Amino acid sequence: MILYNLPHSNYGAKIVTIMTVKGIADQVEIKEPPGGLRSETYRSVVPTGQIPALVDEDLMISESEAIAEYLNEVFPEPPLFPEDPKQRARARFLSRFHDLHLEPPIRGLFWQVPERKRDLAVVDEAFVAIQSQIDRLGMLAAPAPFLVGDRLSLADCGYPSTLMYLDMLAGVFGHEVRYAPHLRSWRKTLQAHPDVGAALAETEKAGMGWLPRKLAE
Repeated sequence: MILYNLPHSNYGAKIVTIMTVKGIADQVEIKEPPGGLRSETYRSVVPTGQIPALVDEDLMISESEAIAEYLNEVFPEPPLFPEDPKQRARARFLSRFHDLHLEPPIRGLFWQVPERKRDLAVVDEAFVAIQSQIDRLGMLAAPAPFLVGDRLSLADCGYPSTLMYLDMLAGVFGHEVRYAPHLRSWRKTLQAHPDVGAALAETEKAGMGWLPRKLAE
């Protein structure tokens, strides 16, 4: 198996976290996109041009949720989903909430990082949208201490790196993001998880290199 990824990718960090949890680092080779992310060389391998992307012999998938579920089926221990069907559905729902509702307005701020391209009205509007989604997550989630029970699941894996980038962006733009107490406690639980912490440290290091380059564009 080959995982195409870049060290600063928040969705890539989600998959690296899962690989670490499952202890399969020696079975999945991580490579950067050949020729660069937007190159024709990479698109000849991954037609969507996205990262992360997984190639396993004749299979190619480039959506992190599909990659996560495939790895969970091929390497079933430890499982990423609870046994109870309702809890499994809840894990999928909270994972998709990250992908479809919280992450997009945060990603939209990446284009506003370069000072010469910045539109403060767009930035302010984005933070209103982000805070709204954080508040919704607070209403949807009752961590115990993870989003779905007492064990890390797919529901949790997308959030640590995305919220790390949100912290960085809030500092750049001088905005504050408010978290309900139970979400603050959940974030501390995630950061203390050794597998999450390892993946997050690598992404944070790469992100701290990415940010000054982006500011200078």
